[in-house]
Amino acid sequence: MLSRKLLMAGLVPVALSLSGAWSPSLADDKPLSFVMVTQSPVDNPYWAVVDQGLEQAGKDLGIKVQFRGTDSDLNDPTQQKRNLEAAIASHPDGLIVTDDNPDSLNDSIIEATSAGIPVVLINSGSDQVKTVGALTYVGVDPSAPGTIGGDQFNALGAKKALVITTPLGAIPFVDARTNGFKSKFTGTTTLAEIPINNLNDSDRIKTITETELQKDPSIDGVFSIGSCCIAAMLDAKADLGDRGKAMHWGTIDVTDAALDALKAKNMDFALNAQQYAMGYYPVVILNLFIR
Repeated sequence: MLSRKLLMAGLVPVALSLSGAWSPSLADDKPLSFVMVTQSPVDNPYWAVVDQGLEQAGKDLGIKVQFRGTDSDLNDPTQQKRNLEAAIASHPDGLIVTDDNPDSLNDSIIEATSAGIPVVLINSGSDQVKTVGALTYVGVDPSAPGTIGGDQFNALGAKKALVITTPLGAIPFVDARTNGFKSKFTGTTTLAEIPINNLNDSDRIKTITETELQKDPSIDGVFSIGSCCIAAMLDAKADLGDRGKAMHWGTIDVTDAALDALKAKNMDFALNAQQYAMGYYPVVILNLFIR
């Protein structure tokens, strides 16, 4: 059994010009206020851990923090944009944002930084820091989980891999994960493309996955791109019986379901970023920047 987590990427700060109109609460001896805006709900297993780090950093540093997520996972950039605009309108002392959909979100992020609100990007948007004027990015190169997954499958001896992902072009950071896997895996890659409006539908994900596996009995490995897919992937494995037991299975996901599967030797490996640190570090960065 192999398990692996990615360390947080090094921080690469960039210059940010603050307008004279901005005045942090620190100047008035009031608690600072930071808002985190993400593309997923707080009860998502991955983001619940990020929120734990956010809340603990707020307690440790005496800072008011708030998590603003969408109602469903990954598939409502319009709601995320509304949440971001509402957060900006509340005049926080700092913003923490997942820039997973730059076409939808960048104008609003630039609105914040132009108004002098310091912004830290997390989880996705590492290549957007300079574009939006953010302080820095906390997370990993979005292609890194994919390339590590490809390395793992190579080491396991897999020859044909099915990647459970979204259609190319739908979600930039998912594209990076998928392309990272394809660039590193030396075998043949097939995609099980899950429409973004089905990412919260485990039954639909399972059906699409099993359809692809039935098309090609020679597929000997399955790799999923996030916590949306773990239940469906494990159900599909169970349905395959002996074939499923003989295959290799991995995921970009270290939620409880993935860890339980590792402990039960029901999966070869799991990997992901350090979610707790991803929630904690931005609060520290913004606090130190303001002080």
